[in-house]
Amino acid sequence: MKNIWSEKITPIVVTFNPNISRLAKLLVSLTNFNNVKLVDNGSININELKQLIQEHGNVQALFLSLNSGLAEAQNKAINLIEKKGSESRFIILFDQDSVPVENCIDVLYGYAKELVNQGEKLGVIGPALLDSFSDSRFGFIKNGKRFYKEEAENNIFECDGINSSGSLIPLTVWQELGGNNDELFIDHVETDWCFRARAAGYTCYGTFDALLSHSMGESTLKYWLFGWRTMPDRTPNRHYYLFRNSIFLQQQDYVPRSWKILNIIKLFLTAGYFSIFTKKRLKHICNMWNGVIDGLRKCSGVNRRA
Repeated sequence: MKNIWSEKITPIVVTFNPNISRLAKLLVSLTNFNNVKLVDNGSININELKQLIQEHGNVQALFLSLNSGLAEAQNKAINLIEKKGSESRFIILFDQDSVPVENCIDVLYGYAKELVNQGEKLGVIGPALLDSFSDSRFGFIKNGKRFYKEEAENNIFECDGINSSGSLIPLTVWQELGGNNDELFIDHVETDWCFRARAAGYTCYGTFDALLSHSMGESTLKYWLFGWRTMPDRTPNRHYYLFRNSIFLQQQDYVPRSWKILNIIKLFLTAGYFSIFTKKRLKHICNMWNGVIDGLRKCSGVNRRA
């Protein structure tokens, strides 16, 4: 039986060489929705993926021949909504390795509707993240500081930004902002979007009442920086995008100065850790350095150096 709000929300899923069993759990959790949009970025296990999609009649898929990146794939998925003339008021974004826990979407929609009815300029509301590998719970960042459930005074609260996966966004706001910046490809795509939303007068909200199981990497590093923080283990190629897109954001007027300062500190910590304590340290160093150089050169799009 479909929920009352199933026609009001369109889930967006982006895949790239997905773990089929993990993706299957996500699609099962979205069974109540009328139309799930899935965009695949040229996966090598395309036959397995197509077979899985055939088992879910509510999934409309777009298969790309090449990896266009997370940012562009999400934009393409929302173009499908607009062409069809959907009645959806909200979109909810999912990575391929995320699974909403219990009533996660119900809670997000309930709070979103409440905020909109109160006249709030809602940009996005997102759940707390539960790392599927380590069972670590991640907090939200507010004014540059990460805080956790025991520190939250209210059920919903303003924060600097929201992780892309699990984020519930009014479709009109997405359209007003022009969607994602395609040139970022991956990493900090949602950071850029949230800062643009805030600059346009919208507010980002988080809630610990909704929980999303999400892969933050096969392992996480815990470190202290004005409080305990966590950093996911990443591939060298991802560090290219992380550093390049960080340099891009450093140059944007709509990005808060507090974020820029903390971001620089985190980049130095990341560079130090992955240059010393990892097996592929040379590859990490090269990709991070190339990311910095390309960021300063204002290069964007897919990484041609890896």
